[in-house]
Amino acid sequence: MSESRGEDLPPSTGLPRDFNPDPSAEPHWTELIQRLWQERDSLVSDFLERFATISYEGALVPDEDVRRTAADTMEMFLFLLAGLELPADLQSLPRDVAARRARQGVPMEAFLSAVRNDFRVLWKGLERVARGHGTEILVANMDRVLDTVESYVSSIQQAFSEEEALLAQNKQLHRQRLLSRLFNTDTDNAGEMSDIAAGLEVQSSDVFELLAVTRETVAKLQRQPAADRQTFSYERAGALYLFRVVRAGRTWQDDPPEFPAGYVPGVEGLAAIPQAAASALVLAAKHGADAGLATIPGTWMTIARDLLEKTLPGFSLPVTTALDHCTPHERQRLLQVAHSYGRTGSIKETAEELYCHRNTVVNRLHSLEEVIGLDMTVPAQAALALVTLADYQTGTSL
Repeated sequence: MSESRGEDLPPSTGLPRDFNPDPSAEPHWTELIQRLWQERDSLVSDFLERFATISYEGALVPDEDVRRTAADTMEMFLFLLAGLELPADLQSLPRDVAARRARQGVPMEAFLSAVRNDFRVLWKGLERVARGHGTEILVANMDRVLDTVESYVSSIQQAFSEEEALLAQNKQLHRQRLLSRLFNTDTDNAGEMSDIAAGLEVQSSDVFELLAVTRETVAKLQRQPAADRQTFSYERAGALYLFRVVRAGRTWQDDPPEFPAGYVPGVEGLAAIPQAAASALVLAAKHGADAGLATIPGTWMTIARDLLEKTLPGFSLPVTTALDHCTPHERQRLLQVAHSYGRTGSIKETAEELYCHRNTVVNRLHSLEEVIGLDMTVPAQAALALVTLADYQTGTSL
């Protein structure tokens, strides 16, 4: 066990407890319990010996805490087995111990393993003080001992679960407050970023990846995507953002979500998260309802088209109108060659992709130039054509 701060120790009155059971109802049983009360230090020693084989997995539980808790627990059991009312300081023992162990980070299973040793310790102690003459009394009261310990275990387990839930809620609340600071404060303040990073248990210089989900998508999801300890989730103005430190060999590009989202990889530093979030939200808004990731390489032309339309209303109209007047079959062939050649920049690769001869590709590119007035073999004109045709839908310009 590791040493921890003094405030982790349970309070202690330091005063001996009065133990005066009435022997009139069960004289033989009461005599056994009184003998065991006199030897209760042996119970504590037996418990500590058994406890030495249990691992709390690095949780900071002081040795004195374990010893004092063992002593209080054994006295509590003896009061209960004697049919006495518990002293005031022992009445809340199960809840106090469980809450303290949860705060100390003890795993529940390890904690319950330690607690379940109580029955073995008590039974061994009762066998010892019976000295062979009270065996029948001991056997007759086995269920009483077992029920007393199991009731304690049940109380411990419930209190531990409640404290863990409270701690998780408080931790999540603290985490959300830190994320709110990140998204709503001056990211140029290095000290502020350092404090937020420390609270989130990351480095301010870490490299992150980020997802953004639009308000419409969030509303359609049955629940928000779960954020684990390594993934941070923050909702703002209806949009949902998730980000995490880039993991070696595995990113969201390798394992995309089952919902549409904007994606920005390689965000360098915690201070860059808000700006990356704004970019990812733009990507998500242009992505539509198809599941998967919207990235800058796959979305920039649509964004450029919308910005140009906003700045220069009708700039794409000559191209789209010309295509709208083509027959559906001809329009499909021209759009195929435009997108394939725009992506590959190669007559050969375009021919392979479209399963046609190289000369067919050349002829279709010439036909496209005659229709829209832009030569796809000239980079500047090709860029204008691809931006103009981003998300082009037939018949919209007529």
